[in-house]
Amino acid sequence: MAVGYNFHWRKHDHVRMSARSLGRDISLFSVQRPWTPPTVNVEGKVTYYDPGRIAAVRKRLKGVKKEAYLAGVLDRILGDATTDRERVASICGFVSDALYYNPIQQPQENHTGKLVLGAVELLELHDGRCGQGVVVTLALLKAAGIKCRKRDVFHHVTCEAWYDGDWHLADALMFGENQPEWNGAVVNVEYLQRHPYFADAFPLWCFAYTPEELLSADGYRLLGYCFGEWGTLPYYSWYMGGVEEYPPTLPTVLPPQRISDTVVRLRWTPSAKRNGGHVRYRVRVYSDRDRRNVFYDRQTPQTVLPWRVPETNRMYFIGVTAFDDHIRKNQRTWYPEAVGNFVLVPKEQYGWYGVL
Repeated sequence: MAVGYNFHWRKHDHVRMSARSLGRDISLFSVQRPWTPPTVNVEGKVTYYDPGRIAAVRKRLKGVKKEAYLAGVLDRILGDATTDRERVASICGFVSDALYYNPIQQPQENHTGKLVLGAVELLELHDGRCGQGVVVTLALLKAAGIKCRKRDVFHHVTCEAWYDGDWHLADALMFGENQPEWNGAVVNVEYLQRHPYFADAFPLWCFAYTPEELLSADGYRLLGYCFGEWGTLPYYSWYMGGVEEYPPTLPTVLPPQRISDTVVRLRWTPSAKRNGGHVRYRVRVYSDRDRRNVFYDRQTPQTVLPWRVPETNRMYFIGVTAFDDHIRKNQRTWYPEAVGNFVLVPKEQYGWYGVL
């Protein structure tokens, strides 16, 4: 029976399986020499990626023709695409969904970081980082007959595709289907190296990890050659020659406190900025879950704000965004929004409604 890509695979379920997946038998420190320093009290076996998963994938793929597998993917994802630009966008969107930018375990066979896995194997494993994303993206672009090339930039690797008479960025794991555009055209590496802060306006959801993804089974942080939460990796501009700078960490929206029958104190945790720097917050209260109808919008350097609730027994949705001075380099710099919700009810009402 022919083996093809499983289009019923769900990234959400895969990420949930990766959360708190490492038990006491696995070290809390992931080693990858020469970048990680030695530690003197490591407990548990040091492993970077489960070799059993790689072996199982290779066994399942034994005898499978790579060309037929990739052709099957393209037949499904290209659909009604009529131009090479549309085909590249579809391929980048697929790779972004098919590969989880795993903060803890990068699929490699040894601690040296040598990438020895092929595109089909990586698609079956569903884990990867920039190098693996490039392997898969280039394989699909070539299979689609689109001229493409790998691009090594500072502390990062990406690729470009040729269409409409020029090279265009195809950084699938970072940007997915929506690559950075200027005047309606997707830019390329040369453009970004001339204007390194331009791409900071485009979302990097692949780095906005949830806490569960970064913890061991017993609740400790995974350290070493690992990625942390938002704010532990630099702006994309750094890879293109910009100054090394880190965004503020994502705040956590706390339960509001009741001040009176109609006033609450909105609260959130302070954001930290690696290497220091000024941080301020944009606080919005929305009337809808999609956060489109704004009731209240204010910026503040504080982590609390009083707010008079227009109507009790109604749910409100809070969004808090941490900004820093990097926005001066690009006014459209992207910052993720932390969210929360509550209902203000009479004080004597029993139950939990998100207000203390």
